[in-house]
Amino acid sequence: MRIGLLVPSIYTARKYGEGRIFAPLPLAIDLADRLVDRGHEVVMYTSGDVATKARVVAGNAAMLEPDPQYYQFRYREPDEAKYTALEIVKRDYEYDLTLRAYQDAQAGKLDVIHSFHDFGAHYFDELTQIPTIYTLHDPLPQRTDTIEYFRYSKFAHHQFVSISDSQRYSVVSLNCIATVYHGIDTSLYDVSLVPDNELVHFGRIMADKGTDVAIDVAKEAGIPITIATSTIRANRSQGFFEEKIAPQIDGKAVKAVGFLEGKEKSAYIGKGKAFLFPLAWDEPFGLVMIEAMACGTPVIAYNRGSVSEIVRDGVTGFIIDPPEVDLQQPAHRAARGTWTIKQSGKAGLIEAIRRIGEIDRAACRSHVETRFSLEAMADGYEKIYTSLQNNLRT
Repeated sequence: MRIGLLVPSIYTARKYGEGRIFAPLPLAIDLADRLVDRGHEVVMYTSGDVATKARVVAGNAAMLEPDPQYYQFRYREPDEAKYTALEIVKRDYEYDLTLRAYQDAQAGKLDVIHSFHDFGAHYFDELTQIPTIYTLHDPLPQRTDTIEYFRYSKFAHHQFVSISDSQRYSVVSLNCIATVYHGIDTSLYDVSLVPDNELVHFGRIMADKGTDVAIDVAKEAGIPITIATSTIRANRSQGFFEEKIAPQIDGKAVKAVGFLEGKEKSAYIGKGKAFLFPLAWDEPFGLVMIEAMACGTPVIAYNRGSVSEIVRDGVTGFIIDPPEVDLQQPAHRAARGTWTIKQSGKAGLIEAIRRIGEIDRAACRSHVETRFSLEAMADGYEKIYTSLQNNLRT
């Protein structure tokens, strides 16, 4: 099968993406490589410096090299002009690559287009009717007064793939044809069966991820916590970090390390007694949870979004109901669960920390190998591609 994998963000380019947490890129590369291994002809429409077994059709490198200048903004303040021009460059870079993918499909070079991180493809899809599927990465709109609502409403009939069942909840009824969970290459994650006496928290640093709650809970439990994240501003809410997080980093009770990759990241995760994830939003998937479990590190997380689909309560970690005040909010959809830990909020998190020795770290790893492997992810998408082809024949 000839598959066009569309990942046209400028953040796939090393210039803009180095040190940035941008989950769609490594996931797309892993998917492309597995599909090539299975005999498919895969073309990735992305930055020219992306390393993959697929054939790469590169974006316009000239748009990435200089600091973007936009003549119409010549009278704006320098910082404002630079930021706004970058947004325009991002859009045009993506549309240019998307156009190339649809031109190749129209020329009979592709059987299906899989848009892995792009919204512009919807307009080309609508015009050409070329078989296209869209993997959703972000939460769907919960209000009707947003740009996201307009976008998804306009193209609700297109063919979407959710990354969790919980992600589908929205004020827009989308045509979700399947759910395919993310997968990781478990060979890149070493299992640690004997952790250090500390907790870990990693990923973007912002209120949605509950970093401040994780620190508070670790302190109350009397166990040190280490936070790992990129220092790039896009990966942390600056005001939140400066006000809530930075003052608590003392190098003892609360430590911080920078952006980690490869075995260094695996070693960091594996030393944790548990990965604390007290979410303040409905996480669509949460790749960090399967990364933690792949290292044998149990997950302690609030019951939001995809958590109950990813963590096996009492087996690979503990699921905790959020505080009562949050459960009363209309935006919080998860019903109170019948979890191992009966207490909710911070009290539940602390009890889970104290009981973390009940979790078999080897079972955490086995769970990821069974449900969240690259093979499982490739299987899911391969079935969708085949279904699209069969529908065309009929």
